[in-house]
Amino acid sequence: MRYKLTIILFFCACLVWAQNDSTALQPEKQRIFQGCGGGMMVHAGYLFGQPTAATLPSGENISPQGLTYGLGGSMRVHLWKHLRVGMEGFSSTMKSEATDQHNFLQKGSYIRTGLGGVIADACWRLEKVWPFIGGSVGGGAMRTLSIVEGSQDDWTPEGVAVLHKQGFGYINPYVGMDYCITRRIHATFRLDWMLAFANKQLVYPTGPRLYIGIMFCH
Repeated sequence: MRYKLTIILFFCACLVWAQNDSTALQPEKQRIFQGCGGGMMVHAGYLFGQPTAATLPSGENISPQGLTYGLGGSMRVHLWKHLRVGMEGFSSTMKSEATDQHNFLQKGSYIRTGLGGVIADACWRLEKVWPFIGGSVGGGAMRTLSIVEGSQDDWTPEGVAVLHKQGFGYINPYVGMDYCITRRIHATFRLDWMLAFANKQLVYPTGPRLYIGIMFCH
C-alpha cells in the first residue's frame, strides 16, 4: 500500500507541474485540471458473513459477522468543475470469535481484508462544505483464520484451526462530505457499502463502513 500511495503522490505532483506550465503558456484556454487531494482515513463498519464453502473438520458451518475496523487512504485528481478520479487502498480486520453466532470460534480467530481500486465521484464545492457521491471498483484479498479448538494466546498447537485465503472483486458505491478546515486541509466523512463477488469464498466482505479522515488538497 505504501508503494501505491507513493506512486499516486508522484503522479499527482507531475500533473500539478504540467498544469501550471500549460496554464502559463496558454492562459486563454479553460483549465481542465483543478487540483488534487489525498490523505488517510480510519474506518469502522459491519461485515456480513456467509456460510462456509466447505464444512470444518468438526462438521460445522460457520458464518461470522460483526464489527470490522481499519485504516487506509485515497488520492484524487480534480477535473473540470465537479469530477474527481483517483485510487484508494484499505485494510480491515474483524475479530470473528467475538461475534460468532454459533460459538464455534475461539479467541484469536479473525477475518482480515486488504483491497484497492480506482475511484470516481462528483463533488459540489459549496463554500465550507463539499458534498460528493461516487463509487469505486477494484479487487482485494481476504485471509480468514478460524480456530475451533485452542487459542492463539499460548504456545500449544491448536486442536482444530482453518486458514483460508481468497481473492475477490468489488463494487463500492459511496456518499460523503468534505469540510474545509482551511483551503489546503479538509476533514472528510464517507459512508459506503461494499459489494464483493468471487467464484469461491468462505465469506463475502460485504457491508457498510463509515470513514473519517484528513485530506490535504492543492
